[in-house]
Amino acid sequence: MGNRILWQHIWTTNVPILGIEGIEDSGAMYEAMNEIFFKRITREDTQMELRPVKRSSYMVQSPYLELLNNVEMIGEMIQAEKEGFDAIVIGCGNDPGLYQAREVVSIPVVGPTETAMHLACLLGSKFAAITIIKRLVPFIERNLKLYGLESRAIDREPIRSCEVGYEFPKWFLPPSNIGEYIIPAFEKVAKECIDEGAEVIVTACCGLGPALTMAGYNKVEGTEVPVIDCASVAIKMAELLSDIRKSLGISTSKSLTYQSLPQEVVEEMRKPFYL
Repeated sequence: MGNRILWQHIWTTNVPILGIEGIEDSGAMYEAMNEIFFKRITREDTQMELRPVKRSSYMVQSPYLELLNNVEMIGEMIQAEKEGFDAIVIGCGNDPGLYQAREVVSIPVVGPTETAMHLACLLGSKFAAITIIKRLVPFIERNLKLYGLESRAIDREPIRSCEVGYEFPKWFLPPSNIGEYIIPAFEKVAKECIDEGAEVIVTACCGLGPALTMAGYNKVEGTEVPVIDCASVAIKMAELLSDIRKSLGISTSKSLTYQSLPQEVVEEMRKPFYL
């Protein structure tokens, strides 16, 4: 049962906020992730498309810029449903626009960190999540509360940062940088979380997760604690939800929280905003 899944980027390929000398855009990183990472994760009958937004506020650390970026990103998701995609993965560990997207489209929309946190509850009693810069911690804490999973996370600082920054192309080009730069920083924080009672570690970043997966890092060294790559499990969840929708007719509930207005009303309301 083949599926067509959209990986919706939060940025354009040109990301000036990164400001990395010698790297003009992030396209090469996405190409590496597509060839080495996504093709390894998906089933043979899954068609995966990586699609950037046409305009971006380059939100990473700002709730206001996240708001602006979500408008453009959700517009792409609306178009994707019209084009016949079976499911959508939001390509960011902050899970931006997740609830809004589930309202306006009928196909499954997957939040990577939401998926990873729920999976962590199946694999262990307590989990912790690690992001890449401290400024993102409040975003993930917000989501932990929203998902109702506070009691399943460790009590003290369940969301932490390994402070590797967001210069993603530097990680993947060349891939050896992952082992030299990313893993030591991540592992230090992961072991601190384990000392606080974490039995599972969630990566709350769609750059960090794939980096560790590409390096074959799925368990904290010297422990039996699994590391969940939020991006990988989001893709597998998108495949599963698409299969369930096709075989059982079950998809996002439109009863209350994600209840949609009629499509023609939504389209009319978007016009003044040139959408």
